[in-house]
Amino acid sequence: MRILHTADWHIGCRTDGLLRLDEQKQVLNEIVDIANEQKVDMVIIAGDVYDTFLPSAESEKVVFDALLKLCNNGNRPVIAVAGNHDDPKRLSNANVFANMHNIYLVGEMDKVSFCELKNKNCYPVASGVGYIEFRCKSEKVVVATMPFPSYYRYKQIKKEDEQLKDSIKEWFKPALSGFRDDTINIAVSHLLTYPVNTTPEDFASYEVVGGAISFVDRDSLLSPAHYTALGHIHQPIAVDKAHHIYYSGSIVNKFFDETYNKNSVYVVDLDSRHGVKSVNQVEIHPKHLISQAVSSMEEAINFLENNKDKLIRIIFRDMDFVDPQDIKTIKNNYSNVITVSVEPKRIQEQVVLSKKNLSTKEIFENFVEYKTGEKPEEQLTQLFLELMGEISNETN
Repeated sequence: MRILHTADWHIGCRTDGLLRLDEQKQVLNEIVDIANEQKVDMVIIAGDVYDTFLPSAESEKVVFDALLKLCNNGNRPVIAVAGNHDDPKRLSNANVFANMHNIYLVGEMDKVSFCELKNKNCYPVASGVGYIEFRCKSEKVVVATMPFPSYYRYKQIKKEDEQLKDSIKEWFKPALSGFRDDTINIAVSHLLTYPVNTTPEDFASYEVVGGAISFVDRDSLLSPAHYTALGHIHQPIAVDKAHHIYYSGSIVNKFFDETYNKNSVYVVDLDSRHGVKSVNQVEIHPKHLISQAVSSMEEAINFLENNKDKLIRIIFRDMDFVDPQDIKTIKNNYSNVITVSVEPKRIQEQVVLSKKNLSTKEIFENFVEYKTGEKPEEQLTQLFLELMGEISNETN
């Protein structure tokens, strides 16, 4: 059988204020075309369907339209788990209608709901806590559905000295219990891990999404799964080729820091006798984000003329003065420019402001000079100090 692995749709996201919804629609239609052209039997979505816990009505419509197209009149199962950006209950509430179309939205580690659909090409036959089993042609397929792991979401109380990575194996046991020797076994989750023989620092995308979320040891992910579909990292990454553990990456780049990405989905062929037969990365084509530093208006215009198909951030750098009219001209004539910013020479020279050994007056004067290029007038400084004094008196 053949599956398509995608993740991190982040429907409704913005980049520096620009809503990306129309672009996301186009990319989702591209994924639908890939599923149809490649005759995919099942679609896996590894979390972060939405960009926020409370998606707009427009965002929900985009998602539901895409899911209905992907399910191919109910003949192709679509399984999605909640990521850290998704509201687990809100996501799974749609199952009241979604299950009738062979769509399964798993928000929490509960028994996966389904309804009888035996007249379809690939249909559910059983489920348990964290897994669902299908009949697809001559194959039996079990999908372990493991939403974004956290103590709150998995209804667990953190014990003293316990770390998230130590709890994962225990939490995932129910989902993995559905795997058998005679089935194709697929695991799907949304979490943070990193590839064999590397560290997170080797991949720029970890700087964007890492930090507050604990890493999961790769060993915790080793299971009887033939293929493990991951989401959370926005870059396509083979975590462990030997055990077929992959991040598909995001469908659009949300941040200018993600300009390294070639967005893609994975198309995977498997059978119960041999496991994974092939893993093919298929590129998708959102607009690329480019952050470009320029030192003149002429340089900016030349760059913009050659990159009209991309979303651009222009940074005027190493200039003593930037005419506001130039910025207005760029914004009026180039709709693909999201942001125009100015970094004066003094920033490049790394003039660093510090509170250390400075009075309140000096901090204020340095700040104003940093922002405007000039020291504040004495009258303004005195007014600031008076206001600070009033605030101090009210809070002491």
